Amino acid sequence: MSTPTKQWFPVTHDDAVQMAKSIRAMSGTYDTTSAASIVAAIRSGNINKIPNGSVFVEHHAVYGDIYFVTRAKNQHKVAGDNDRPTITIQPMYLLSANGGSTVATFQYDRKEAFVKVAEAIPANTVCKFTAIAYGGWTAGTYHFTATEQITAGSLLGIDKEQNTALTSCKVNVFANAKSTSASASYSIASGDGDATVNLGAWGTDCNHPQRVSYGSNNEEQSNFFQFLNADTGANYMDSVWVAKTDWDMMDTSFTSKKGFLGGFSDEFRSYLGLCAIPNITNQVYETNGYTADGKKYTHNGYFFLPSRKEVYGTTETTYEGDEVQFDYYKDIATSNADKLMYAHGATSPTTYWLRTPHASYAGNVRICYTGYGGALSSSSAINALGAAPLAILA
Repeated sequence: MSTPTKQWFPVTHDDAVQMAKSIRAMSGTYDTTSAASIVAAIRSGNINKIPNGSVFVEHHAVYGDIYFVTRAKNQHKVAGDNDRPTITIQPMYLLSANGGSTVATFQYDRKEAFVKVAEAIPANTVCKFTAIAYGGWTAGTYHFTATEQITAGSLLGIDKEQNTALTSCKVNVFANAKSTSASASYSIASGDGDATVNLGAWGTDCNHPQRVSYGSNNEEQSNFFQFLNADTGANYMDSVWVAKTDWDMMDTSFTSKKGFLGGFSDEFRSYLGLCAIPNITNQVYETNGYTADGKKYTHNGYFFLPSRKEVYGTTETTYEGDEVQFDYYKDIATSNADKLMYAHGATSPTTYWLRTPHASYAGNVRICYTGYGGALSSSSAINALGAAPLAILA
């Protein structure tokens, strides 16, 4: 009888890595510097073997190596599955192009239009609108003369912010929500000017002046949230961005940017859970089905900004009771300077965005402000600041 010949099958590097992961999982030990191993712990029911503060590195096509730190367990929920275990992660450093020492800053939102033109307005038509008071914008009726036809679907904005009187501003005409420059500009005058077209009243059937001047502080409606969650590995934001309201406009600073989510490997993205993100509305003006009452709402995304309560432990309104301050930030009131954030290798900290609106405004967003030594402040949504967005492993 002949002896059977032994057959050997080659083991690839990937096979060996997977075998090692399986052995660690069975033995109950995990590599806390590996996203794959951390996720293996989560999915095998051993989430408590991963301590908060564990650090792992993932490469991003634009922002280089990102050092993620685990912030909390089961603090954020997977959309539609509250029982699924999660670990919240956050970059240790503020985002910077190619992982360098200079912080990449991002506008939260673009100035919005005050009206979207429903029907074409013929050339040489006098148009009026009714403004409510905001800063240097005095309440009253104003008008302008459109010397050229304004096509249906055009968006009308104001060329300056509220610190300039409306009669010293112009109405800018944009062909659509992605337009980067105005196709026409018309001077504004007081009174109705015997107008034949009434564009409506700000804050009711038109947009609110705070959003016209400074953009929206609703995270779900913001340009920045779309950027964070855009799966555009090869394409740019102008190919995927969509208006969230009738007055929303694409931030021109994102036109040539690729979406943040799309810059990670398919493997790392498979570890991320779609998060049910808790937030509140402002108390001034909302649209698109939201009520301006400062109450909680939830929207879904893979990447999102930390909230006021998660960082500072304090609430903007009374509706954030179920949000939890990260342990890492629990001494922030006494050691703000220790909790400031830097780009990797930078010697100076940078102010960065939170997701919570400054609820008594429609266009201001809460921030961690270096000018106050890391204390809570707020900023207009049109400003450009740093970011260290959260995500969940699930």
